[in-house]
Formats: sequence, structure tokens, C-alpha cells
Amino acid sequence: MGNELHAFRVGTCQKQELTIDFEHGFNDLEFNVEEGATLLLHLLNLDHAQSGKITANVEQDGVFSAMMADFSSGKAHLEVIVNLRGNNARGTWKLSTLTNDHDDKIFNVFFNHLAPFTYGLMDNYGVARNSSRLIFSGSNEIMRGAHDSKTKQNAKIIVFDEGAIAKADPQLRINENEVEASHSAIVGKLNDDHLFYLMSRGLNLDEAKRLITYGYLMPIADYFADEEVKKRIAKIIEERV
Repeated sequence: MGNELHAFRVGTCQKQELTIDFEHGFNDLEFNVEEGATLLLHLLNLDHAQSGKITANVEQDGVFSAMMADFSSGKAHLEVIVNLRGNNARGTWKLSTLTNDHDDKIFNVFFNHLAPFTYGLMDNYGVARNSSRLIFSGSNEIMRGAHDSKTKQNAKIIVFDEGAIAKADPQLRINENEVEASHSAIVGKLNDDHLFYLMSRGLNLDEAKRLITYGYLMPIADYFADEEVKKRIAKIIEERV
């Protein structure tokens, strides 16, 4: 993990789209989204797993939208903190990840609603295979005074093999009335009916697992406009499964 902090600012009422590739290492990141500004953040981790911290501070009417494609190998612990600091600030986080062999990955994602009428959405999706470990944790917290806010988190992990360890631990911390808050967490093995259907169409077991994994993880590529990036994502998923 890098020991430097890289800070980015999106000025008032500006819109910026940024892609960060972890291929050459990772430093802690801080994003400051000012009033009425929008940041679309695309994160790529397709090589060696990287640990670190990402912080986003979103002011009034600001939008922070982050998508992460993580199909790296190795051990990593990533912490993400989204502070919705101004009225009507909005934040979204979408993650698609894979652990294989002896990979060990932990993703801690936190949404802090600090002002009224804020909105936060967290989606974490993963596949755990072989003897790997994958953990989704974190919380969505609505502070006192942040009335009329909405927060939601979804976590789903498909476990392919008995030796894989997977855990989803979403938390809601609500300190205000007149809010909407929900979460869902699903950790389970691959659907036998899906496997049977594909194998009845002529695929062997490994081919069926590969196809299901690809179909489950590949949609994250739709958030990346660059066609070369989409091809890289598709290639690394195919190679790792």
C-alpha cells in the first residue's frame, strides 16, 4: 500500500469523470465534491490486490458515484468512506469482485449521512472460489439531524467451493426519524438448478461454472465507456475462472 495521500477536488457545479487503474500501485485517495458538482469514478484493480483507503466528502447537491471492477489476485483490505455532508448530497458505490485460490480480500464500506435529504446506495457483489476468503462489511449511518434521508446496501456472494470462506455483514445505524433505510445480505452456494440446466445443454461442470461466473461479474463492465477497458475486464475474468 502506498503511504501517500492523493487528493482530488471537483469544483462547484462541475462534472468530472475519472478512471484510476491500480496496476502500478495504490495510494490513499480523497475526493472532495463541492456544491452541485458530480464525480463519476471508475476504479480498476485487475493485477495484484491493493490495500488502502478511499474517502469522499460530498457537499450540498453534490453527487459521488463510484464503480469498482476488482479481479485482482492476492491479499487486500480496502476501506471506503463516503461522507454525505450537505443537503441533498448523493453517493453510490458498486463493486464486483472475485477471489480465487488463496486470495484474501476484505472490503469495508461506510456511508455517513450527515445532512438532511441525503441518499446513499451500496452494492457489493462477489464470487468466492477454491480456498479463498471474501468479506464485505461496513455500515450506513444516518446521523441525528439527517432527516428525510434514504440509505440502502446490498451484498451478495456466491460460494463455489466448500473450502471458500465468505461473509457479508451489512449494518444500519439510524439516529433520526423520518428516514428510509434497508439492507440485504446473501451468501450461498452456486444454484444447483442453474448448473443442471447448463450441463443438460452439453456443458461440463467447469464450463458451466465459468459461464455463470462470467455472467454474474461481467455487468460491472457496462459502467466503463472505454471499449479497451471492457475487453480487459472480460479477459481477466475468463483467465481467473
